[in-house]
Amino acid sequence: MRKEAALKMWWELYEAACRIEELKPWEYLTKDQYVVIQLKDEKEPVFLRILGNGQGEEKEIQIYPGFKGWQDLTMIAELGTGMEEYLSEDYAMADRRALICRYGKKSDMMYSQQEVSKALNLPMAKEEMWPNFISYRSRYIPFSPDQDEVLLMTEAIRNLFMCIRALEEKKLPMKWEENERLCRIFNVETGLWNMFPAKISKQTRPYMGMQIQKEELKEELKNTPEKEQNVQIDFYYTHIAESDEEAGRPRNPFLFVAADEKTGKIITRYFLKPEETELSVVSNFLLSHLKQQGRMRKITSGNPWIIKALEQICQELGIETELGRTEVLEELMKKIENRM
Repeated sequence: MRKEAALKMWWELYEAACRIEELKPWEYLTKDQYVVIQLKDEKEPVFLRILGNGQGEEKEIQIYPGFKGWQDLTMIAELGTGMEEYLSEDYAMADRRALICRYGKKSDMMYSQQEVSKALNLPMAKEEMWPNFISYRSRYIPFSPDQDEVLLMTEAIRNLFMCIRALEEKKLPMKWEENERLCRIFNVETGLWNMFPAKISKQTRPYMGMQIQKEELKEELKNTPEKEQNVQIDFYYTHIAESDEEAGRPRNPFLFVAADEKTGKIITRYFLKPEETELSVVSNFLLSHLKQQGRMRKITSGNPWIIKALEQICQELGIETELGRTEVLEELMKKIENRM
């Protein structure tokens, strides 16, 4: 059950965000220079990325909690390159676990935070550089942070302030060579915070494979009639808020779509239930399609985790897999979005 932050907690977060804005952290860090902070009461570190140094970039402090957050940050940073060349930016941004402090006009604030800011008055906040706090979670609409998230953001930003001060005063020998990060960690033995450069490699989300355990089923599927059909498949967020009282924040309906590449017709369109995984849905689609329609010649997706999951089983069944652009699905989704 969601628990809201008290006004005192919000005050401390606004105070930390306004204080660090005065230092202009985007003048000391680019979007590719990461800060890693091991907070006192957290089991895993938080990974921070600062936007605002590049032309046209919004000024943001992005906080990615834990090693899963590090994987999500890697996914965002690698968009358009390597295995993620064709991954949808909309999917990546919506599927991440992140806490964002975005500076902009006061009028751009979430409604719930407008009420908080009115109650607090906030004399330290600037009209055109007002901090807006956003919580991103996979399968949910971006929403205002809850109590735990407010507390985590406050501590992360306070510690980031000390990192920026150290950079400002040139106290850290940062070279920002490949995989070098600015690390800050509390030393329990000395009771002091330590800051130092350390090499931490990027970490991608794990690739999961699909397997058919029953050999008789595998043989049956191998012998299904082959069709000259290329199929495009992918997952999409619809960004239409759906109530979830238990979570205390609206869900973001998550859609699986498969279409015939030649005809452009939708083969299947399915909204995932909260407990369903992408892998299970792709697996069910493949088995159902093979039994009812026969073997397609090729499956294409822009999502590398889908393609990697399908590679082995499709190779065994004589189906080609391709990581590539899904233009047919893109056009279909535009039409669907226009109707919503």
